[in-house]
Amino acid sequence: SCYGLHEWAMLYHPEGAPEPPSARYQGSALQLRVDRETLNAAVEGGVSCTHVDALRFFAPAAARHNRHGGRLERIDQLRLEQPGCVHAHMDLLKAALRLSPWLPAELLADALEVAIAARSLDVAASPYDASAYGLPPIRVELPSGRDEYRAAQVELMHRAAPVRAALRAAFDAYLQAAFCPADVAAAEAAPGEDRFAVATPAGPPWRKALLQRPERTSLPKR
Repeated sequence: SCYGLHEWAMLYHPEGAPEPPSARYQGSALQLRVDRETLNAAVEGGVSCTHVDALRFFAPAAARHNRHGGRLERIDQLRLEQPGCVHAHMDLLKAALRLSPWLPAELLADALEVAIAARSLDVAASPYDASAYGLPPIRVELPSGRDEYRAAQVELMHRAAPVRAALRAAFDAYLQAAFCPADVAAAEAAPGEDRFAVATPAGPPWRKALLQRPERTSLPKR
């Protein structure tokens, strides 16, 4: 389990390091529920974040504490993405919105509900105090809190699984209805430029962090 420590890594601030970029958003709405020493110790114990978008919001000083490295390429998402990731659950809503004109409203609503549940778990396990918003903390800095988080993460993974499967089926049906097989094959052989981008803590958005595109690309089959 990642224990939601990406939120902690965003606020990691050891002595002598520059203030993390996320600090500009913290303080006006949500106060921290732990002190700086507890927050730093949780990150220094090791973070296991596989989500390429989450890594981009890490404090730069937290990069070396991620077990999957302080630099992830977009293509790594095909290798690292896993169904227990709360950010991957939130991405289901993004995928549903892209297809929403052709998607059953019930499936869009299911994706929204999963995304809300994922973000609620995300914030409850964060170092912020969101109790005023009806979210009691999951104290992942403690062994009991990690057990609680792991159980909630597994429950959410099972809840999201049929939504993810339904979305994949909907995308497949759309591609078959809207495009001929040759067009689909051509698109798979020449993916968008942002597939070849890199994420680094506090780094630029994908389209401003493009890598040199390989001459030939073989993508994993779904």
